[in-house]
Amino acid sequence: MPSAVSAPKPLPAYYIGHAGVGLLYRDTENNRIVQDNLRAIGDEILALSPRPKGIITFSGHFEAGEIHGPGVIEVNVKQGTYIQHDFVGDFHDSQPFVYKYDWPHLDAPELAADIWKHLVKAGVKAKRVERGVDHGVWVPFKLMFPEEKPLDIPIIQVSTFYGYDLESQIRLGEIFESLRHEGYLILGSGMAVHSFRSIEEIYEAKEGEERDAVRAKVLVESKAFDAAIRKAVAERDPAARKKALLDLESLYEFKRSHPTVEHFTPLLVAAGASLGAKAEPLGVDIVEPGMSYLNLRFS
Repeated sequence: MPSAVSAPKPLPAYYIGHAGVGLLYRDTENNRIVQDNLRAIGDEILALSPRPKGIITFSGHFEAGEIHGPGVIEVNVKQGTYIQHDFVGDFHDSQPFVYKYDWPHLDAPELAADIWKHLVKAGVKAKRVERGVDHGVWVPFKLMFPEEKPLDIPIIQVSTFYGYDLESQIRLGEIFESLRHEGYLILGSGMAVHSFRSIEEIYEAKEGEERDAVRAKVLVESKAFDAAIRKAVAERDPAARKKALLDLESLYEFKRSHPTVEHFTPLLVAAGASLGAKAEPLGVDIVEPGMSYLNLRFS
């Protein structure tokens, strides 16, 4: 690994709710709160001393490619990464300006290569790839580190594992725990609740009482899973926290909150990198039907 000066104590790990591109332009009360939450985390990161030499990001939009099969991790080593306008929706007619969004940032292919070597040494099948920066990183970072407060720390994008083996994601985080002592900050970007399927159920219901009832049901489910995550990460014993996080999968609300797991797995990686650290929710908690914007610091 790099021989740069090590931090005197491990740097924190974070899990943030990154939201979609609408977070950047929709003027709603909840959006303003989510924006303020992220700006505060950005200020906190910029105030760290000593400064991190790199931010290792795990995004809900960067799983290892299916082509490599299970058990493979991808590390982005591209110089001069571009911004990916990788939105779920098609905004060309409604908000075409979103395709002009950009976010200047620093890459560090040499650090990324060291991260790749670290994974290989740990016995992980790791592949070096070249890709852009997905919206799970640049959308929240555009708020956290605006033009007037630019991020002068390079980002290194690392994938999560492809597939549904949740324990493997925690093991991946454990491999990165030592790097928190070597000047790296770990940041998982996902959503504590992320269920377009539940949101669709709301709008498929008839307007009026039926839709209101479905919306209320989904909100109860979303709040229940948000609370379950908070309870799980509150465990300070590493083994107990790991078990509590994995036990979330057995909850009825888990499948309702995560029909697919890619927005949940970055939480497991961040937690795995800091199993013995104190977990603190950050900012004002915002839970909507089918979405939770929970932010956590592990330190």
